[in-house]
Amino acid sequence: MHRVRGYQIFHNIGESSKSVTKQLCFSAHFWVGFVCLLCGFLLGRSAIKTSTKTQAQNISDELVGNGLQATDHLQQMALTELTKTSFDYVTNWQMPYSEENIQYINDVLSNLSFIHEVDKNTSFIRAIVHGLREPDIYVILSVNGDGIPVALELAQVLDRIYSTHNWRPRRTLIFCISLTFTDVCSRIFPPFILRKVMAYIAVHGRFTQANNRVILIGSDVIRSIAVEAIKTIPNGNWTYLENEVFGPRLSLNVPHVMFSFDNNSANNQMHHNQSLRSRRLTLAQMVSKTIWRLSESIVIHWEPKYFNKTVNEVFKLVDKGKSHITVISIKYSKIYVNKILAAVKELNTKYDMTYNTNKLILPVRVWNNLFLDLDKTLLCFDEKLQYSRTDLTLFRKQVLYYQSVNPTSNAKEYILKTMNCYLHAIEVLRER
Repeated sequence: MHRVRGYQIFHNIGESSKSVTKQLCFSAHFWVGFVCLLCGFLLGRSAIKTSTKTQAQNISDELVGNGLQATDHLQQMALTELTKTSFDYVTNWQMPYSEENIQYINDVLSNLSFIHEVDKNTSFIRAIVHGLREPDIYVILSVNGDGIPVALELAQVLDRIYSTHNWRPRRTLIFCISLTFTDVCSRIFPPFILRKVMAYIAVHGRFTQANNRVILIGSDVIRSIAVEAIKTIPNGNWTYLENEVFGPRLSLNVPHVMFSFDNNSANNQMHHNQSLRSRRLTLAQMVSKTIWRLSESIVIHWEPKYFNKTVNEVFKLVDKGKSHITVISIKYSKIYVNKILAAVKELNTKYDMTYNTNKLILPVRVWNNLFLDLDKTLLCFDEKLQYSRTDLTLFRKQVLYYQSVNPTSNAKEYILKTMNCYLHAIEVLRER
């Protein structure tokens, strides 16, 4: 009996020992797992913080100079490379272009490494460079006449920068060459492409008799960006007619800017010795700077001082000594313009905060779409009549004409239609 009881006691002690061992083992595993989980959490949290800091630093670095500072040396390289060319690949650019010239243009573009595709047609040649960050947003360079050598040389310079520095544009670039007297490029793009065009840059016509006084015509936002871009050209040998109004705008419902030269005969006598190569170089550098800013800038930034100045100058021309109704209409138009300026100033203040906080107030695409919508609204393109209702050159001529034949009716109606365009622009800004 004692042996049995002793065996049972020993057996129970053994079972208890095993139970305790299992409990200790379980506890040890639990605490090891807990410690590992805690360490993993802390490491993960640290990694997230590090990643967040790295991301914030990357955003900060990218925002410097609105994305342009990091590639400033490449911009300057492009300007320098352009000064080394003769711009006279083909001696005969007279219309109609020969098959030899057309094939030459196609070969130049097709042999460039950074161009993804080239389309050749009987009336145009189009080359596409897909954007690296925003491939569905387009910057189009449309040329014919003396603008063709400018586009070809610029494309080759950008290709060399791509080859040596692995550079690609942020947004998609399209080089479109019209092989006719007119701008075919404005008609070949489908509507879904035109809706995503950030800027349509045009260099059309012949500059043989022109001087070095450059004219920029276009929609308010994109024209302003082009002006600010070309002002950064070091020692630029060009003169921009900043305080004068020229037109008409392109017959195109897309944000745009058109580069040209003043053909005024009096001015031509002052600059008759200006060489064709010099004019092409001037245009190439200006177009290069404009394309780079529109392609590489992270956020569209509009400074409306040119818009304000030209609008006020035109209003002064049409309301002096005219009918009471016209004067009142102009007065209300000025009120709308001032509201636009105030709203844009507020947006620019938020934009400036970006550089202090390194954080965009609005997502980039939302911000840019806002200004593109604003530019299209200010363009106020009449699809039926195919012209911009806010084209100040046409506005001035039309109002002055109406005032001479019926100052109390037609002039007022025309001004009211322009006022509606500005009112719609205010509504776009209110929806931001």
